[in-house]
Amino acid sequence: MNYLVACDLDNTLLDSQYNISEACSDTIRAFTAAGNLFVIATGRLDHDIVYVEKHIGLAGNYRISQNGAIIKDSNNKTLQHLKIAQPVLQPLSQFLAAMNIRFEVSDADHRYFPSPRPADMVGEFVDSSIVDPNMSERIGIDIFPSTFLIFGNETIFAEIRCYVESNFSEAIIAIMTSPTSLEIIPRDVSKGNALAYIQQLEVIGISNTAAIGDSENDVSMFAYAKYSFAMTHAHNDVKQEAAYIMDDVADCINFLKEEQR
Repeated sequence: MNYLVACDLDNTLLDSQYNISEACSDTIRAFTAAGNLFVIATGRLDHDIVYVEKHIGLAGNYRISQNGAIIKDSNNKTLQHLKIAQPVLQPLSQFLAAMNIRFEVSDADHRYFPSPRPADMVGEFVDSSIVDPNMSERIGIDIFPSTFLIFGNETIFAEIRCYVESNFSEAIIAIMTSPTSLEIIPRDVSKGNALAYIQQLEVIGISNTAAIGDSENDVSMFAYAKYSFAMTHAHNDVKQEAAYIMDDVADCINFLKEEQR
């Protein structure tokens, strides 16, 4: 039986400089050529997954973007697109604007910025951003996001999480995607739920599923995978949820190859 592998992108498949080694790319190509499924699961927009796949030389059967809000197949067909409920949008936008912190939103195709990003914050491979100083006022009017991306620190994020849980706990959740970024997504959205959706389509069980990641938003995948791998640099809370700790994605795949023998 072949494997279904769901893999995080930033600081997992990609290093901190957004690179992937040729050796790792070779390993992934050989793994998929043998009939296994390799699915990138990220908070980025879908077109960044396509960019990375082309760089690797891979055409994945499925792509999970915006932390599970959107699932597309290799034919570019949208299998799932979940948005934040409309009644939440303006109150949430106003709350964040009043905090005077930077936040951005994404729909299926674009990121919306209130101002251009500083050069050291630009990490997209494909720039589909729309800069609009009136972004916060438009949210819920003619911008209907799948995700909010907020920049800050743990103190700021704790205040936002408290607001979310106190006011909209049935509709949205706030989850850290890095030490300096927090994402707000629909309550029923997660990488784990997206992975489970693909498992059902492919009729692949937990025993033949692997999940690889380094952040809090990756942990939801571990519940659907017998082989859960955390990167060595991951926070201890993430490592504690994983079955295995590995240095890179190639090590994870090579481990699975040994299990197949």
